[in-house]
Amino acid sequence: MFRKAVVGIVNFLFCHVFYRVKYINKEKIDNMGKCVVCANHSIMMEPAWLYCKTKNMWIMAKAELFKFKLVAKFFLYFNVFPIKRGQKDAKSIIHSINVLQQNENAKLLIFPEGTRIKKDKERGKAKAGPIYIAAKAGVPILPVYMTKNAKVFSSPRVIYGDPIDIPANVVEDKAEVQRYADLLLDKIYELKELDDSNKKKEKNKDKKKKSK
Repeated sequence: MFRKAVVGIVNFLFCHVFYRVKYINKEKIDNMGKCVVCANHSIMMEPAWLYCKTKNMWIMAKAELFKFKLVAKFFLYFNVFPIKRGQKDAKSIIHSINVLQQNENAKLLIFPEGTRIKKDKERGKAKAGPIYIAAKAGVPILPVYMTKNAKVFSSPRVIYGDPIDIPANVVEDKAEVQRYADLLLDKIYELKELDDSNKKKEKNKDKKKKSK
């Protein structure tokens, strides 16, 4: 009951009040079984947009968020677990694979750029971790694009793409793993075109309303 109540409050505040999030092609994740969900990342609230609307979701987050025991317990209770950035964190990688293999219809959220991308950068560098995890766990990756640097009381979009199958043997070749990582990031940012087209449509609607 506590988990459900907290998720409900977060959903109401951060998906409907402070941000009026619009979900596009959401059926693509609703119809998925186990998978790694990979999205771009620019503001702190984005994980909530995905977590609140997705059943059986786990989140990989930077280890710095787990410095305080009470905060760490809270995150772990809600299936958020740490990974050490900038180094090989074998323990977290193994935990990620276990989450996918041992939990029915598990969805694991990873931000493949490894950090939030600020306004002055268009995109970051693709990390290999999500590809390795998906290949080892035998699950596809679902790319997601979220409107960058959304402002409070705006209407950001969460756009789901088509799943990408990752061959199991890709882990045998580092160059091939990186190629898939770059492809994944390309697929995520290609979804931005749909976000841009929706923005134009809404602006045109507003212009028509004002002209009447």
